[in-house]
Amino acid sequence: MNRHHVYLRVALLTFVLAVLLIPMPPGNADSDVKVTYNGNTIEFQTSPFVRNDATYVQARPLLNAAGLQVQWIDKTRFKLFRSGIVVDMEVGKTAAALNGSSLSLTHAPILSNSTLFLPIRPFSALIGLNVQWFAGSNTIALATAGSTKPSASPYRIVAYYPYWASYQQLTPSRFATSEITHLNYAFANVQRGEVVMGDAAADRANFAELKRIKKDNPKLKTLISVGGWNWSGSFSDVALTAAARTKFVESAVRFIRDNGFDGVDLDWEYPVAGGLSSNRTRPEDKRNFTLLLKELKAKLDDARKQDGKPYLLTIAAGASSGYISNTEMNQVAAIVDWVNLMTYDYYGSWEKTSNHHAPLYSDPKRPSTSGASANDTVNAFMKAGVPANKLVLGVPFYGRGWAGCGSTGNGLAQTCTALSEGVTASGVHEFGNLENLGWLDGSGFVRYWDDTAKVPWLYNKKTGTFITYEDPESLAYKAGYVKAKGLGGAVVWELSQDFNGTLLRKLAQSLR
Repeated sequence: MNRHHVYLRVALLTFVLAVLLIPMPPGNADSDVKVTYNGNTIEFQTSPFVRNDATYVQARPLLNAAGLQVQWIDKTRFKLFRSGIVVDMEVGKTAAALNGSSLSLTHAPILSNSTLFLPIRPFSALIGLNVQWFAGSNTIALATAGSTKPSASPYRIVAYYPYWASYQQLTPSRFATSEITHLNYAFANVQRGEVVMGDAAADRANFAELKRIKKDNPKLKTLISVGGWNWSGSFSDVALTAAARTKFVESAVRFIRDNGFDGVDLDWEYPVAGGLSSNRTRPEDKRNFTLLLKELKAKLDDARKQDGKPYLLTIAAGASSGYISNTEMNQVAAIVDWVNLMTYDYYGSWEKTSNHHAPLYSDPKRPSTSGASANDTVNAFMKAGVPANKLVLGVPFYGRGWAGCGSTGNGLAQTCTALSEGVTASGVHEFGNLENLGWLDGSGFVRYWDDTAKVPWLYNKKTGTFITYEDPESLAYKAGYVKAKGLGGAVVWELSQDFNGTLLRKLAQSLR
């Protein structure tokens, strides 16, 4: 037996085993499925879809990534070839050939509107690609055998960048955007029913800088976050009628096209109830929120077809059970690409008792913390109908603090007399400032660890100052939680608070 025949037999055996053994997404794949080749995302004009339990992708982008050329023999038969590989295939037929040796595919190529689509699992196995399925981010990762290039993290690392950071000379280019998959620019405002710049002077300069960053890092996707705590007052009005919704969504799509964004992050704080006392809210917000997102998604899909590029739609969601009660999360989840969970601020300046503001778990020994943890929020959203891989876990790059807290329990769960002094605001402590001030287990502060909540805190016995915050150790636990629960990734509020980059580096490292 010559070496050529040995190669063919090994290749065919590998093909059969790969088709049988490679885990792949369940039969509900949709536009949320991402495909990477040796760590690089493949952009498809038509989103991957499932037919007869097989995931199909647009052939041309996949073939370009794999270095394969296509030659049509007639209207249905075609060859794929590159050095050492010739594949014969036919539309609608499972019969194929690899370097002249016949084999049978589990699913056939299909032709739709003059566009060729390939079943990704049998095709990848046929040409010897390694295939991995990452449920946490709905990612199919393809890699050439022996590829030494590390795969990109299968998890989303979403980071908010606020416009006001540029006034502190903390411009977008100051941050390690190569560690981020998606940057949410905070915020655009809503005026007269339309999306507008929140701070025109800062925004124009920052938008131009983001475009330059994306030229150097084309994998980075940017989204405009609309609303936020201060600018959510008009959402109830823009969602109220069909005419108002149309006006809003058209302005949103126009905004991202004009300013080079890849999508919209809707941060309505909050439908039905909550937020600033000046916000207009209505019981109808619950249904209208869904309708607004549905119309925005449809308009973004129209833009995708016109522009030949995908546009994203996400939301920032409150962590409380009240948020779930005031929204139709099972329907919302089917519309948006993912949900950014604001799993922080469980406790803060509105409380007189010191506590963890972003615990991973609540403490059964402290019943008052029940429901107030990231794990509680994730489970509640999943119970409400949101798939795990569409949930992105929020992590804060800031702490919260109180002063005059009693020394029992090293300051935890104590009645306090005031908010602690912060650099930018009372009761708020950016992680970068905690580092630079030497407060991380120094300057009178001692670091303590809650092994139930999986978060640290600082306590200064002399001043009674208690600070709850996130650090590299707690981030590692949260990254492990993301993986264990099959979540879609992590979202950071916000980049400028970690101006030394300590937390972002740890998060990216832990999610690889």
